[in-house]
Amino acid sequence: MAESVANPTVVGASTVEETSPDLLKNTPSNIARLEDVIEHCKGRRKYLAQTRSPSDGGDVRWYFCKVPLAENELAASIPRTEIVGKSDYFRFGMRDSLAIEASFLQREEELLSSWWKEYAECCEGPRGRSSSGKKLDLGEDSSSSKGLQSAQLYGFEEERVGVPVKGGLYEVDLVKRHCFPVYWNGENRRVLRGHWFARKGGVDWLPLREDVAEQLEIAYSNKVWHRRTFQPSGLFAARVDLQGSTPGLHALFTGEDDTWEAWLNVDASGFSSVISFGGSAIKLRRGYSASHSPKPTQDELRQRREEEMDDYCSE
Repeated sequence: MAESVANPTVVGASTVEETSPDLLKNTPSNIARLEDVIEHCKGRRKYLAQTRSPSDGGDVRWYFCKVPLAENELAASIPRTEIVGKSDYFRFGMRDSLAIEASFLQREEELLSSWWKEYAECCEGPRGRSSSGKKLDLGEDSSSSKGLQSAQLYGFEEERVGVPVKGGLYEVDLVKRHCFPVYWNGENRRVLRGHWFARKGGVDWLPLREDVAEQLEIAYSNKVWHRRTFQPSGLFAARVDLQGSTPGLHALFTGEDDTWEAWLNVDASGFSSVISFGGSAIKLRRGYSASHSPKPTQDELRQRREEEMDDYCSE
C-alpha cells in the first residue's frame, strides 16, 4: 500500500509498505523510532537550526487541507495565498507527521523534482494544462514534448511514494502531495509541508506555502541578515523580495546570527485576500512551534481535536 521507512518493497509501479497495525499507532515508542529514522537521514541536517535565535527551529510539521481538491486539480495550485487561512489546514498527528517526513527525506531529491515540475506547470500554464492548475484534455497536443512530459508526470502508472496515516485508513501520496482514503472511494486532499510559519496577532503560527518557504530558506542559509541596510522606513534590515501571488511581497531580516528576526510585509500597492497586512508586518519563524498558551485559540482547539481523532483511528 505504501512505502515503509524501514523496509520498502516495490511491486509494479507502486511502492508497498509491509507494516503491522501496531506501528501505525501514535505511541511514544513509535514516535521515538521515527525520530531516530529521521535523524539518520542525510537530508535532515540542513533543516536543523543553524543559529540560537528564538526565531529558529528545525521541526517540520505536515498538514492536510480541510477542503478537497477539485476533480483533476493539482495540489501545487493551492493554496492561492502565501499563508494558509486559519482553519483551512489541519495538522497530522505527531506519528503520522514524522512518518511522512521520514519518507520524504529518504527520497527528497526525486520528490522535490516532481513537486517543482508540477508547481512550474501551475504557474506557467504550458500547453495541455491551464495556469489555474486544472488538468486539461491533451487532445492533439499530446504528441508535443510538453504534453508527453505531463502525461508521464501525472500518468496512473507512475511510481507512488505512499505513507499510511490515520491508522491506515488514509494514505499520503508524496509525489502528488495529496491524501486519500484507502478502503472507500473518496476525495483527494492537499497535503502541505510546514517548515516556515507566520503569525500576526493571536498566538497561532500558520504554515507558509512551500514556494515561499523555499525562498525564505535560501535567504536563511545565506545568512542574509549580514547584508542589512537602512530601509526607506529607517529600519536596519535585509530585504528579500519574494515571488508569490501577492505583488510587492517581501521579507525583512534584522539582528545577528543568534538574534535574527524576520517579518513578512507587502508594499503599499500589494493586496492579500486572506490577511489584511494593513501596513504592519507579520512575524516569521523557521520550524514548527507548538502553542503553550494557557488559553488556546478556537483554531488551536480544533487542531488538537483533529489530532485526537488521529489517535482514535490508530487504536
